[in-house]
Amino acid sequence: MTPFSKKMNDVDFPVTDVLDGILAAQDVGFTDIKVNMVVKKGCNEHQILAMAKHFKGSGIILRFIEFMDVGSSNGWDMAQVVPSKDVIAQINNVLPLEPIEANYAGEVAQRWRYQDGSGEIGVISSVTQTFCHECTRARISTDGQMYLCLFANSGFDFKTLLRSGKSDLEIANAIMSTWSQRTDNYSEMRGSHSEEKISNGRKVEMSYIGG
Repeated sequence: MTPFSKKMNDVDFPVTDVLDGILAAQDVGFTDIKVNMVVKKGCNEHQILAMAKHFKGSGIILRFIEFMDVGSSNGWDMAQVVPSKDVIAQINNVLPLEPIEANYAGEVAQRWRYQDGSGEIGVISSVTQTFCHECTRARISTDGQMYLCLFANSGFDFKTLLRSGKSDLEIANAIMSTWSQRTDNYSEMRGSHSEEKISNGRKVEMSYIGG
């Protein structure tokens, strides 16, 4: 598993250190831990079942994420995307699964549990099963920019709003106004223009705004 994990994280960080960190978090009492695995065809799709087996029964929720064109530096290619339905089928063939309801409206992960009651997994399918119309997520960068979409190329100046002296209600209203005017639906556009390159400028990098 290690060589492929290093290739995926792009910083030569050993998977053993990640696993040790997860165990340390459990040891000090952290619960509801989720581990994300980005699946990339030709790189790590052969590790799907191994990952599922590793975390099954551990109390940790493993989520498989389709390889996304986040930012402009990861060399994304649709041919490298492993659809979530294939991930579920691969696991279900060995470890029977059944779908379960979302925890809340707008949850991006589709939830599945093992039929033997030994835990659950999730899949995030923002390439093959877009959910722009249900999205409720915004992200704030370390320099105070609020991004309304993971694929956005610009944000809103949240830091200045916070430092403007406005009341909590005024700030909340400003955020709601900004959100209500959002037109971000990059994933849906991508899906409906598979034969055509969509130009969205230079998209924000994941490392800049977090997952």
